[in-house]
Amino acid sequence: MLQRLRNTPGAPLTGETTLSRGVFALIFVVSMAMAVGNLGLVSVMPAIGRAIGISDHLVAAIFSLSALLWAISAPYWAKVSDVRGRKPMMMLGLGGFVFSMLGCALVVWAGLQALLAPMAVFLAFAAIRGVFGLLGSATASSSQAYVAERTSEKDRTAALSALAGALGMGTIIGPAVSPLLVFGFLGLAGPMTIFALIAAAILIAVAVMIPSDRPPVSVREAGLKANAEGGKPARAKAGTGVWRDKNIGPYLWYGLLSACAQAINVYTLGFVIMDEMALPAAEAQGYIGIAMAAGAAAGLAGQWVLIPGLKMSPRQLLRAGAVLALAGNLITVFAGDIWLLTLGYVVLTLGFSFCRPGFTAGSSLAARPDQQGLVAGMVSSLSGAAIVVTPVIGVLLYEFAPAAPFILNCVV
Repeated sequence: MLQRLRNTPGAPLTGETTLSRGVFALIFVVSMAMAVGNLGLVSVMPAIGRAIGISDHLVAAIFSLSALLWAISAPYWAKVSDVRGRKPMMMLGLGGFVFSMLGCALVVWAGLQALLAPMAVFLAFAAIRGVFGLLGSATASSSQAYVAERTSEKDRTAALSALAGALGMGTIIGPAVSPLLVFGFLGLAGPMTIFALIAAAILIAVAVMIPSDRPPVSVREAGLKANAEGGKPARAKAGTGVWRDKNIGPYLWYGLLSACAQAINVYTLGFVIMDEMALPAAEAQGYIGIAMAAGAAAGLAGQWVLIPGLKMSPRQLLRAGAVLALAGNLITVFAGDIWLLTLGYVVLTLGFSFCRPGFTAGSSLAARPDQQGLVAGMVSSLSGAAIVVTPVIGVLLYEFAPAAPFILNCVV
C-alpha cells in the first residue's frame, strides 16, 4: 500500500511531493507508539487505582482534564502547523507524551510505596497527564494533515485508513505488553516508564529522518483563489464554522458520537472483567489485556484487510460501522462470562474500526485544500472531547447498573 501511495500519479494537495514509504512508515510508528502508551495505560489504570486505593470513578476522571485540554488544543496546534509546518508539531506532541509518561510513572511509583496519599496521587497524576492533553494533540493533527496533503483524493481513504491502522496496532500491543512490563521495583509504574523511553527514541528519529516541510501557505492561497474564481467570497471557513458546514459537519458529528460510544466501552471494560471474574486486580490484568488485544486485532483486520478489500466509500463505512457497534454492545448487555464479553468487545471494536476511517476520510474529502489542517485538527479534537466526561458517565452508570452504559451505547 505504501508503494502504491508513492507512485500513484495525480494530485497531492501541497503540490510539493508525494508521500515516501519511509516517511509514512515513521509517521505510522509515531501514531502507533502513542496509541501503545495510551491504551497500555488505560489497561493498567483499574489495577493501579485499586492497588493505591483510588475509587473507580476517580480513575476514569483522571483522564478527563487531559481529554479536555486535548479537545481544546488540537485545532490550535493544527492552525500553528499551517504556519510553522507539520514536523515541528509532531515533535512537540511526542515531547509532551514522553514528559507525561515519565511524570505519571514517578507519581504512581510513589503511591505504590505509600509515599503519597491516594488523593495526592490522583491530583498529581491528573495534572501531569494534562500536559499530554495540552501538547499531544499537536502530533495527531499534524500527522493526519501531513498525510492528507501528500495523497491524491483517489488514495486518501486508503492512506488515512492505514494511518488509523497504526492506532489499531497500538491498541493491540499496548494492552498485550503492559502486564509484561509490570516488574521489579517499578511494579505497575513499569509500563509507563518503558513507553516513555521508546517514545524518546522515536522523537529522535522524527527529528533526523522526516524532512522539514515548508508551511503550506501556497495551499491556503490556492483555496482562496479557487473560491474567488467560483464566484464565492474569497475566504475559508475557520474555527468551529466547519461544524456547521453542510458537507463537513455531518462527518464530524458522527465522529463525536461514535468516539463517545467507544470511550464508554474502552474505559469500562477493565471493571466489567474484574467483577465478572471476581479476581483481584493484578490477576485479572491478563484477561483484560487479552480482551483488549482481541478487540484491537479485529479493528486492525477491519482497517488493513476489510476496508482495502471491499473498497468501501466513507458513507458505506459509517453505515456498516454503526451496525457492528450496535451488535457488539447488545452482546455485552447479555454476556454472562468472559468469553461473551470478549466477543462483544471484538464485534464492537470491528465496527468502530470502520467508523473512524469513514468520518476521517469523509471530512477530508469534503474539505478544500486550504481546510485540510483545520479539519485534521477538528478530527483530532474528537478523541479528547469524547473522553472529557464520557468515561466518568460510563463508570457511574456501570456502578448503578452493570448493563446501563451498554444500553446507552445501543441508543447512541
